[in-house]
Amino acid sequence: MAARSDAILAPAGGRQRRSGWSVAGRVGNAIGTALAVLVVMIGCVGLVVAIATHFAQDGEYAVFGHPMMVVLSGSMSPAVRTGDLVVDDPVGASQAMGLKPGQIISFRSGGKVITHRIAGVSTLDGSVTYTTKGDANNAADTAPVLPTQILGVYHTKIPNGGYVLNALHQPLTLAFLLAAPVLWFISGLFFQWAKAVDAQSGDERSAQAADRKGGPR
Repeated sequence: MAARSDAILAPAGGRQRRSGWSVAGRVGNAIGTALAVLVVMIGCVGLVVAIATHFAQDGEYAVFGHPMMVVLSGSMSPAVRTGDLVVDDPVGASQAMGLKPGQIISFRSGGKVITHRIAGVSTLDGSVTYTTKGDANNAADTAPVLPTQILGVYHTKIPNGGYVLNALHQPLTLAFLLAAPVLWFISGLFFQWAKAVDAQSGDERSAQAADRKGGPR
């Protein structure tokens, strides 16, 4: 009786171990898939941003309708630092005429884009002009800013995002971003193939074990 009882318990334990490994395998597969999807999503977003900004001129980028500027100086420190990526809200003509002191704006001046804070507003004969100043500068900008010069109003910043954006424009980075979805698809095919081969091998081992048990003793 003891021998028969041992024979019954052993397969049960084997099933529990296999069940445990099966659960662990499913959890591992789910985590791996989630990480792969996250990497592909990040790669796709990076690719969209890279393509959307790659052909921009004079550093005037726009992604999903939002003007974006790479900060090249520390004139707005500590609010905005060198290398940060400034994301603005777009402004229409009427909005550009109703801005207030304290708001940070990005505007064209002398063939370049500047991001400074509005220090004062002047109105003469219905025409509005803005006096701007960098937070770290001792004096205000000499040239007044017209509403037609304004590209956007500060919304947020991405610390060191300017360096990342510059990296996205490198050919090697673009090639990697383009290849990431293809590599993910190919790796998925290989994973399914390896899983099918492993399952087939397991079935063959089970069949061989059953044949040995059913054979002559």
